[in-house]
Amino acid sequence: MEALALSRQTFGDDFPSGTPPIAYLWDYVTALGARSFIRESDYVDRHYLDDFTNFYARSYRVPSAHCHRLHYFALDLESLESLVERAYTEKDPEARASAERELNQAYLGFVVRRPLAGAYIGRTVLKTYPDDGARRYTVLRPYLVHVGALRLEVEGIAFQQQDGQAAVCASIALWCALQKIAHVAGKRTPTPSEVTRAAGSPYPASFGLTDPQTATALANLGYSADTFGVDEDGVQFRAKLAACLRSHMPVILMLGGQSGAHAVCITGYREPEEVGELSLGGPAAPKIRVRTGAIQTVYAHDDNLGSHVHYELLDRPPEELEADCYGDGDAPLWLLRGRSGVQGQQPRGWVPNCLPVLAALVPKPSKIRMPVDDLLALAWSLRHLMELVFAGLVLAYDARFSSGVEYRRELLASRLERSALRKFDWAAGLPRHIAIVSVSLEDGAELCDLIVDATAIHLVPDEDSLLGVVARGVPVRSPAWKSLASLADDADVPIIGMAEAPTSCG
Repeated sequence: MEALALSRQTFGDDFPSGTPPIAYLWDYVTALGARSFIRESDYVDRHYLDDFTNFYARSYRVPSAHCHRLHYFALDLESLESLVERAYTEKDPEARASAERELNQAYLGFVVRRPLAGAYIGRTVLKTYPDDGARRYTVLRPYLVHVGALRLEVEGIAFQQQDGQAAVCASIALWCALQKIAHVAGKRTPTPSEVTRAAGSPYPASFGLTDPQTATALANLGYSADTFGVDEDGVQFRAKLAACLRSHMPVILMLGGQSGAHAVCITGYREPEEVGELSLGGPAAPKIRVRTGAIQTVYAHDDNLGSHVHYELLDRPPEELEADCYGDGDAPLWLLRGRSGVQGQQPRGWVPNCLPVLAALVPKPSKIRMPVDDLLALAWSLRHLMELVFAGLVLAYDARFSSGVEYRRELLASRLERSALRKFDWAAGLPRHIAIVSVSLEDGAELCDLIVDATAIHLVPDEDSLLGVVARGVPVRSPAWKSLASLADDADVPIIGMAEAPTSCG
């Protein structure tokens, strides 16, 4: 291993070509503040090694089975060398641990450099951009990394460039998604070759996977697949997409075009400035306001470009980019690479810049049996009750999945009535997976969460499906609290509210 200052020259020693993925990688690591890196030579990467064994080892000209792994730090070379030296030479255990902590604070992640011309970027885990108050990177997990004897950690989600041979876009998108889902399920992440084999396609891996084959791969790997299409105005699609992301579940977008289908893995979104309105009862039915029904910006792992790329969901392609758009011009929803309305903010060297969105595929743990469609159906079916409870207020809804354990931990950090918290927690019977319908005010102020079992399918989702009511924005003894308490009593479920009273609930 060797430590080096990051420059165009040292970066180019590992990534010599100027393809869009390599240009994006340089922009990304420098935007994160990388100033130095450690090059780990002769690194054996399990994911590449499986591809090598099943594909490259049988080629006439066999590439190396070893990779390089590059670790990036937001430190100048002198500071990096000093911390590494301290971590190795300090005799006091606490001093060594302190040096390792400082290295962790500056650690930005790693890139596996494969010996594949044209597809150098292998398994890559890099930090996301800093939170600016609106960015929501919801599909992340911790990765423990050993650099020699040093133990580092980075939170991200793995990405890699497709090689066009052992695995292409659908396999790689699913591989990215399973980085999170396998972690949640406590399983080892499959390699790209394992994903492709699980699909059972009769064609070579370079042909890609159809939607049914992608779902088959999920089933054979021990997970379940959910899917939803694009509605006429895209509001339901956006709301369902955001519901999955808020549930920390990645979403694979199936895209279409003249050059064939493409797939990307969505890892987050940007909070919208507007609120979407949707109806599940036909055009003439009343609408409910869904806070995430108007999301436009999403962050995608695109194996043709890079990780956490800024993309936009649009009702139609921008006029200035119509020549770069493939697919049906009448499609109701499009995915734009880059930023619309900002000159020069489309990814360099990549055409098409805009593709129609055909459908979404959602990998889920097998015990989440409730379809994503039912999340919005729950909000829709409970709207009448909420309008009675919060009479005269303009309400907005959101929905998501969570685990019973994670939600209990959320309650400990919330502004709930502390004297009643233990009683509620011990009385609430929550399964491993739950669905949550959140009700808020127009300005985003939280009112209450309605908890429902996500391990069952509710043919008639209504108040009888409730497991508990968390009125985190409703003061105890207010009129709204009394109505919610009556609802909880009728359903025979626990309820908890806040101790301090805002004036909005009466």
